[in-house]
Amino acid sequence: MSRSLCAHCKFSLSTCLCEDLSVLDNKLKIIILQDPNEIKVSKNTARLLTLCLTQCELIIGQTQADFSILENLPIASTALLYPDEDAILLDDKCASTKAFTAQLSHLIVLDGTWKKAFKLMQLTPALNNFKKVSFASIPHNRYRIRKAPRKDSLSTLEAVAHSLALIENADPSGLYQVLEALNNKQTQFMPEHVKARYQAK
Repeated sequence: MSRSLCAHCKFSLSTCLCEDLSVLDNKLKIIILQDPNEIKVSKNTARLLTLCLTQCELIIGQTQADFSILENLPIASTALLYPDEDAILLDDKCASTKAFTAQLSHLIVLDGTWKKAFKLMQLTPALNNFKKVSFASIPHNRYRIRKAPRKDSLSTLEAVAHSLALIENADPSGLYQVLEALNNKQTQFMPEHVKARYQAK
């Protein structure tokens, strides 16, 4: 029997996050390419970004044929958030980095596990047309309810929040607040000894 979902946030009625949402009027347009397997993941944060950002588009697919939007993005002012040895580090305060980020209009983000993100890269060669950006220092992971295999893992929401803070000096506190609400509501019915594993450290 399927769970009843909130018509707006698409979370179950018992974990509805509508009252926790706040809108960030971002200037940089976020383009999220989502692996289809992430759609039904109850802890997925990409959908929250579409509700919390004024400039955000989510496209579901696995291959270049699914992501025709890439053909229309301006190459010079679009970046791909992806760890790479040649990536421009957004938290590098040098003049060249500041000049690059100042002219950005679009940021592409891959939503999925590391393995799925790598597969998206392999099946979507058009992504290589854009310069890659990443972080020299990874902020503390606030996404307690979904265990990641790598220490430098961030949820899609956290990665976008940190990027917006670095690129356009946006205040990401509203995004972090809804993430904390997601943490709390997804663990609210757990036995106390299980819930303790997910408490903030």
